[in-house]
Amino acid sequence: MIDSFPFDEWSEDITAFWTFGPENSTGTYVLTVLGVIVMIVSLIGWVWLENKKLSAQAELLRGAGALPGPSPSLPPSAPPTDPGI
Repeated sequence: MIDSFPFDEWSEDITAFWTFGPENSTGTYVLTVLGVIVMIVSLIGWVWLENKKLSAQAELLRGAGALPGPSPSLPPSAPPTDPGI
């Protein structure tokens, strides 16, 4: 087995591998905040994209006559409950 680890044991020298500095440094917090911001922006973008796709599909179904258009003055219609219909 090849041992490519450049240190014989874990010590303070290993923090040189961490680009932004040792633990509890400003770089660690900056990288964490950037990660959270990227995650939130990506979630907002995903919701926006899915809403856009859903609206486009609804328009396509309305154009084909498969989905009635929105009517703000009437309540949503319920399916008939009479089994004889």
